[in-house]
Order: sequence, then structure tokens, then C-alpha cells
Amino acid sequence: MQPILSIDDISRILLSICRSAVQEHTSMPLHKLEEDSSRSIVSLLEGTTILPMAIAAHVSTMFQCPALAEVLCGDDSIEHWAGAIYHEWSQDPAIITFITSGSTGKPTQQKLESVLLWQEAQELQRTLLHERKRIVSTVPCHHVYGFLFTVLLPKVAEIPCLIPVPFPSRAFIEELKEGDFIVSFPLFWNGLIKLGIPFPANIHGSTSTAPCSPETMHQLLSLGLARISNIYGSSETGGLGFQHHPDAPLTLFNFWQRVRCDDIENSWIERVHPLDIPQPPVAIPDFVEWFSHELFAVRGRKDKIVQVGGINVSLLKTAACIKQHPDVLDCAVRLMRPDEGNRLKAFILPRSFEPDTIALRAELYQWCRNRLRPAERPKKITFGNQFPVNAMGKAKDWN
Repeated sequence: MQPILSIDDISRILLSICRSAVQEHTSMPLHKLEEDSSRSIVSLLEGTTILPMAIAAHVSTMFQCPALAEVLCGDDSIEHWAGAIYHEWSQDPAIITFITSGSTGKPTQQKLESVLLWQEAQELQRTLLHERKRIVSTVPCHHVYGFLFTVLLPKVAEIPCLIPVPFPSRAFIEELKEGDFIVSFPLFWNGLIKLGIPFPANIHGSTSTAPCSPETMHQLLSLGLARISNIYGSSETGGLGFQHHPDAPLTLFNFWQRVRCDDIENSWIERVHPLDIPQPPVAIPDFVEWFSHELFAVRGRKDKIVQVGGINVSLLKTAACIKQHPDVLDCAVRLMRPDEGNRLKAFILPRSFEPDTIALRAELYQWCRNRLRPAERPKKITFGNQFPVNAMGKAKDWN
């Protein structure tokens, strides 16, 4: 098959990986993060502790060329790296691997077929881009959402993709033009809502990567956004469904079909492969109510079970127990990273603005000892006034 990407596309993806790494490790303002692909990797990472070999490992994994991780030189430019990667990957461009972190914070790899990614981009064009003239991106393109919407979708639709400074501001709104399609996520949309500035006429947008409340969608519509499309999916599956209005049910994308309808515990779907290659059924990762074979609503998250010392442990059960404490507003629970240990850890939002964290931590440890099995208890408790999120508003791990 022909490669679905060009050298320029891979340059964009490399820059996106570098930008995200720098942003994650420093407080550098977004407008100062470089977009110049002629600069060397070393210069892009200057002022950080990030090593070029980490970027090389990421991109060589993404494009199935592991041998390059050892030979790519940090003194070479983004353009040089992109050319070398394209040369290797284009010889067998059937797979692209996206790296994501799940509830444990441990990076996982999702291998997706190029032909399926292209099929999804074609369906997105049909579903979302009616009379759209430009795509305006606020998301990194090395994750599957940004890759589909800001790398492949502009190719399929043959329209340009604008990449402004991804910060909710008056300047961002003033740069919009009639017929634009904004690719974004709930945290960014809420930032625009706080500005209270009306949108220009005939602007559409999408939201994904984290749940977007009906209230947020209604507020965007009240500010003049002509349409906001909520994209439901996961890193493992790509897009599963969409809704064009907060009061409407989700519609299953055409490249999925519902199967095993008699299973009352799980909702199963099967990918319709463009080459008619049979695909294994996939269980939707949430509780779903079906109104027809195409229309559905998400009714809640399924429990996340992890193993602690060989014992199955429910993260939701531990979090629910901690949230019953009168001084706890909310709580998130994860499995420790291997470098931290092999037990659970908890991030607590206290009800008080100025809590005595020493006393509250001791109380919570005792609270858990009285109510949970040893494997279910958090070994480490961290306090904060908001849950840690990444630049796209997705929950992230904490130290």
C-alpha cells in the first residue's frame, strides 16, 4: 500500500512529540515552543532534562523502525529525522503505533492499521465537515485524536489545517473565519467559555479526549458556535460514535457494527474492515444503553480492576470508600508506577481550603484500615486543590 503520510507530516508529528515533552517538563509558554523543523532536536529540547534518545525511542516505535532509535543524532534537524523515518516506514507503512498512558500511568502501545485510520478519516469527513473551509487545530498530532483530525482529515477533505497558539484567548477567536472547524477538547472549550466572547458566524467544532458535559456544549452553542460535535472513543479503538447536540444520543460510526446483542454484561461492536478482513469483536469500555443498533448513550464507566500482590483490586471501590470520609471532596486512585512501588496511591481533594494535611492523612490511613482489605488500601496519599491533568485536560499520573 501507499504511505498515508508524507515527510512533512512526519516532521509535524516529531515537532508535536517534542512540544508535548517540553511542555510536560517545563513551564515554557506555548508561544515560545518552536515550530521550526529546520532546527536540531537538541536545540528544541534546550533547557530541559529530556534526552534526544527519548524522542527517538518514541518516534521509532510509532513508525515501526526500532533500529533508528540507536542511530538518530540529536544534532540533526527535525527534517533530517523525518526523512530517515519516512524512508524506513514507507517500505512497509501498514501500521502506526500510538503511545498512551492508561489508569496505571504506564505507557501502552496501540498498533492501528493505516487502512483503518484512513477509513476513519473518510468517515469523519462525511460526518463532520459539511461546507467546512479550514480545520483549526488546538491538539497535539502525535496522539490518535489529533492525528486523525489534523493530519489525515485535512488530506481527505483537501482543506488547510491552521495551527494557532493553542491557548483560549481573544486573539484565537478573532483569527477564526466563517466555515472553520475547530478541533479541541473540553478544557480548551471551557477556557473559551470563560472569556464570554461570541464566535463568528458558521463555526463548527469537535470535542474529545475527555468527557464533555452537556452544560459545556450548551454554553458553546449559546455563544454562537453553530455546531459542537462530541466524539466518543478511546485510545485503543479510535472513534466509536458522535453526537452533534448535547441532547441527542450518540450515533455509532459507520465503520462499526453492533454484535452479540444478547450479552447483557457488555456492549460488543465489530470493525467493518474496508478490505473485508474479519475483525475480532471489541467490548465498549463503558456501560452503554442502546436505543437502536446505531443510537446509544453512555451511562457510566466500568470498574478498573488491577492486581496488588496477586489480588484483584477495584480502584472504584477504594475511591468510593475514601470519598465517604466527611473531609474529602473527591478522590482519584491509581496503581503505583514500578519505580514507586507495587501498591495503590490516592490523590485527595479536601473539602477545606486550608486543611491540616498531616492530621487528615493520618485519619484517612486509619479510615482505610477500618474499611478495606490491605491490598485495597492506598500506601501513599497526595493532596491538592485539583486533579493533575495534561495539556489536553486528560487525567494524568502524579508523583
